[in-house]
This record gives sequence, structure tokens and C-alpha cells, in this order.
Amino acid sequence: MESSSMTENEVKSPIQLMATWFVMLVSITTVLLTTASKIQKPEWAAGYLVISDTVVIFIVIGCVLLMLTKFRPNLQDGEQYATWIKDQGEYSEGKILQTQNPTVEDLPNKVKTSDIKNVSVSVLDVLGGADVVESLKNKGFNADVHEFNLKGSDKSKPLKLIKGRQEGIWVGVRVEADIAIKAIQVAIKVWPDLKYVMIPSDANNPPDHVNDQIFIGGTSDTPIKRGIQAWSINEFNSLKEDMSIDEFHREIRDKYA
Repeated sequence: MESSSMTENEVKSPIQLMATWFVMLVSITTVLLTTASKIQKPEWAAGYLVISDTVVIFIVIGCVLLMLTKFRPNLQDGEQYATWIKDQGEYSEGKILQTQNPTVEDLPNKVKTSDIKNVSVSVLDVLGGADVVESLKNKGFNADVHEFNLKGSDKSKPLKLIKGRQEGIWVGVRVEADIAIKAIQVAIKVWPDLKYVMIPSDANNPPDHVNDQIFIGGTSDTPIKRGIQAWSINEFNSLKEDMSIDEFHREIRDKYA
């Protein structure tokens, strides 16, 4: 008869890990109660094991409830979790501090971003997003429609109907200024309601690949809550592609509260 327990090689996702916890809980409970039923002396020992069993049950159930509520997004697979965290634009609940903004030199130089093809540009999956992608591809960008459905978003709605909700542009800190500026200026021609720009790593430490990506259509709630000022179309168009990456980052951070 094959064992029903999981081996370490079979645990490949957080959900499976939680299932393993329950298997462990059943095993421990069975051992403690079986042992308690066989102990006659000292008399307090059986009661001690029953109490221990109860405590273990409450601890495991409490941990599971916590994971299923507060930390539910963290139960996704690695790739899905990275996608979720990028979409939310929420890399920290703390306030962005200009004095702690990392520079390109502070991060691993994993990808040289002088080549436009090394920069991935994702656009929110709403009606009209494909037009933004097509415009970017025509300019040589490695662009695609991001199919992850954001909370409260409806991909059947056109761009004009989500005004005030998804107006963010997240620019990875390693993306060269000329590439980011070109992508932004192409995008706003199709989606003129875009108005907030953030560097994800300014808030915390996102997955490394985020530092080489641009995401168009991020939630407006994040920059609004942090007091980030909106960009006008004229301000976007006035950005010069020949500015340095440091100058470009200063322009972005000047909009931070």
C-alpha cells in the first residue's frame, strides 16, 4: 500500500505545503491522543498530552486562517505572485522616502537595458490595451497585453471607462531613460489618461525582473494614497530622450510627495 503523505519533492506550491501541514496535524494528534489513552501513571501525564494536542490544533488552525486571509496572495506560485505584486504596485505599505531611493548602481546589473528588446512592456488587459501594445510593437518594443485580471477591473471596458482607476505607469529602475520615455510617449497617444509614474523599487524590493520592465495601466490608488502628483500630457511630451537615467529618475521623484 502506497503512503498518502507527501515527500519534499512533491511539495511544489504553497497550497501543497498547507496540505502537508494538515497531514502533519492529523499525525501528531493521532500520536498524542493514542499515547494519552494508554497512560495510567502518572495521572497528570494523560491530561498534559490532551492539552498539548488541543494547543497544537489551535496553533495550526490559526496559522492556516492567517494565510488564507492576510497572506492569501502569497500562496500563489512564484510567477503568479510576482505578477500580482507588480500589478498592485504595492511593494510596501510604508511611505516612499526620497532619501532612500536606490540608484541603478545599487541593484544587480543582471540585464543591460541599452537594447530596447531587453525591456518588457506590459499593458493592462482592457479594451484598447491591445492598441497600445500594437503601437509599442511598431516602435520596436517587446510588448504584450497583461492578462492578469486586477481586482475591480473589467477587461471588457474601454480605456475611457476606467478613467481615474488605472492611470499608473511603473518604470523599472534599470530601464534606460530613452527607452522609458519613448514607451511612455507612444502609450499616451493611445491612452491619454495615463498620469502617474512610479519606480517600483523606490517603495521596497520587488522581484528583480521588475527592475527591467515597464507596466502600463497600474492602479491609480497607490500613487494617490502616497501623494504622488499627476503628469500632464505636455510634461510627458517635454521629456527628452537624450537625458540620463539619473535625470529621468529625478523628474519622476520630483512628483513624489
